[in-house]
Amino acid sequence: MRPTTWHVAMAALAAGLLLAGTPAVALLAAAGVLAGAAILRPGAIRPAALAAGLVVAGVWVGDMRLAAIDAPAARVRDGARLSARAWVLTAPRPGRFGSSAEARIASGRLRGARLLLRAPLWSPLPEELRPGAGLTVTGRLGALDRGDDYDDYLSARGIAAELALDRVRPTGVRRGGVAGALDGARERAEGAVAAGMEPRAAALLRGMVLGEDEAVDPVAREDFRASGLAHLLAVSGQNVMLLAALALPLLLLAGVGPHARPAALALLIVLYVPLAGAGPSLQRAGVMGLAGLAAIGLSRPASRSYALLLAAVATLAWNPRSAADPGWQLSFAAVAGILAIGAPLGRALGGAAAELAPGRAERAARALADGVAITVAATLATAPLLAHHFGSIPLAGLPANVLALPAVAPAMWLGMLKAALGQVPAPAAAATAAALGAPAEVAVRYLAWLAERFADVPGGQIRLALGSPLAVASAYGALAAGAWGLCRAARGVTTGWPERAAAWRRLPRSRRVALAAAALVPMCALALGGPAPPDRLTVRFLDVGQGDATLIQHPDGTAVLFDGGPPEAGVARLLRRAGVRRLDLVVATHPSRDHHGGLAGVLERFPVGALLDGGDGTPDPSFRALERAAAARGIRRIPGLAPLTLALAGGDLVIEVLSPPPRPPGPAPEDPNPRALVAVVRSGAFSLLLSADAESDALLPLDLPDVDAMKVPHHGSADAGLAEALTRLRPELAAIEVGEGNTYGHPAPSTLAALRRAGVPAYRTDEDGTVTLTVGGGAGEVTTER
Repeated sequence: MRPTTWHVAMAALAAGLLLAGTPAVALLAAAGVLAGAAILRPGAIRPAALAAGLVVAGVWVGDMRLAAIDAPAARVRDGARLSARAWVLTAPRPGRFGSSAEARIASGRLRGARLLLRAPLWSPLPEELRPGAGLTVTGRLGALDRGDDYDDYLSARGIAAELALDRVRPTGVRRGGVAGALDGARERAEGAVAAGMEPRAAALLRGMVLGEDEAVDPVAREDFRASGLAHLLAVSGQNVMLLAALALPLLLLAGVGPHARPAALALLIVLYVPLAGAGPSLQRAGVMGLAGLAAIGLSRPASRSYALLLAAVATLAWNPRSAADPGWQLSFAAVAGILAIGAPLGRALGGAAAELAPGRAERAARALADGVAITVAATLATAPLLAHHFGSIPLAGLPANVLALPAVAPAMWLGMLKAALGQVPAPAAAATAAALGAPAEVAVRYLAWLAERFADVPGGQIRLALGSPLAVASAYGALAAGAWGLCRAARGVTTGWPERAAAWRRLPRSRRVALAAAALVPMCALALGGPAPPDRLTVRFLDVGQGDATLIQHPDGTAVLFDGGPPEAGVARLLRRAGVRRLDLVVATHPSRDHHGGLAGVLERFPVGALLDGGDGTPDPSFRALERAAAARGIRRIPGLAPLTLALAGGDLVIEVLSPPPRPPGPAPEDPNPRALVAVVRSGAFSLLLSADAESDALLPLDLPDVDAMKVPHHGSADAGLAEALTRLRPELAAIEVGEGNTYGHPAPSTLAALRRAGVPAYRTDEDGTVTLTVGGGAGEVTTER
């Protein structure tokens, strides 16, 4: 068959696999292919018949795979109890309501089924659990709801059901066989990659090299997504390409011959793909890489488009539902865009670069041109899908990815070398892996800094929701039309290009360098810039979901943060957007995850002058970890006990702690809310009451002053004494920090009614987003995010 026929055959087979589960649609598609060929090209009946047959064959293969994948789910009885042994498949991932991990059941009627284990917040899965660890689990099964977006995502991953855990116990046994050997290799690689690095940077490098991103800070993960750099934390084709680029010169140095090199590279890819998690994008890259190496080994011309189609067939044959995975879609769209747009754009930019920078600089200029072309092509090709799945397009991704180019390859290569050294059982190998940690950390920190800066660039994201496949298809049509128009316009621009390039080369070298540097100024300004702090006293009731975080900023630059919301809220990003560079005081009002959980990330990212500690002697592990983190950074710790007055901003910002008083020796109270820190913040004539989760039972015994504003206690929960507290406080406005769609019924109708009766305007972060109160000139102004 001619090469084009091979392409058509692979495309037809992939189409059939995509249509698995819809035989009627598949038959209509096959009939349409035949009818179209008969009408438009009667001589193409035979190829059309082959394509139609392959569509039907693809549906048949896909249906068989779906039946095999769904077989365990058919054995699940919703609500039934299950006690069984299991093997952990993924590391525990903490979440808002507990922790979760995937596991394969190893005994009983669901033996072989892949389940999502869910542990409650008060009894999370042990953090030290690693893939391959044995467990005994007891809990209640929950069947997946087809049609629910998240359940469909789980089904696409091969998850048969969820198991809400009542009890989990590690057995201390590891699984054996090939899977066990792979578990051991992955653990050794993880340890070696992290060696010699600070934990935060090590977590990022593990995500980049091994796809193990569960330890990546939620704020950092969101920064990488918002800046268009999220693909760096998802192992993909870039990893396979860089692995081959790293291994090839090493194979040459080792004297491996030209016929053996493709086989050696193929073996590396086969080992690396499962080691790094074998996600959909990595499967695609692995198949494409193996196809290219096979072509080289057989001395055949390689076709990237054919390799892409072959990768689609291989991944869909393994799991036809992979196509529903956003990672699969984005991976294939990016590669298709690179092939369609990136290659010609790279040639055009490379030619221009060679004209402008001849001689020794030509190679670097061409490499930069290729990097820019790939970035532009991948960004354009994935934009409609990003808008469809995430409701936004990161425009900042273009400059961010260009500036990231010099660091990506070094970080990946160092991480891969460290992972390989981890497999060598020798002290010298471990010492070398640790020594490579310092240069790897420099590259990773630079990438994290870029993500942080470009995540908050004004206008860095376009909010655009493409809610239907038709809208996505229309967007791709518009992109294709735009690309065609640009190509036509570029023909006129390139006329006379050699003359302009010659004029450029005649300029003095110093002037060329100055002009090139000037061209980089806008990107550097984006990276180095940031919002300025406010010039008036500003109080921000931050939208951190179901949690508390209140920021007070003085005109002289002094900043105080009361609580940080839950860890996943990303309060550090909100602080950056508010222009915070340093926090003079951080207040942890009491041990509660939705209050102190986000403060650890704040201490990591901002210089902090002091910690006002409302822990009250709690044994809470995460609060104790916060205290240790403050001590390790040399942050002064001040016990949050009344009476206490702190003066900041030259005495113009005063914090008076009204409660709690010292308590008798002994264990901390089981309920920390009544002894949450209550404080009045004053600046000039303005006063603000912040009472965390301390309700009227704790407030009414205090000497409450008149205040201008207050945060309603405990997210607006029902509080019988709130009306009396409002009568004594007489606030002019109130803010309720509460999460949208929370399961606690906050704010309570009785609380809202009490505020209305008292005539106090109430703002809610679940409806208004972040609420900002600006004070100056004897008046206050309220603005809301929504």
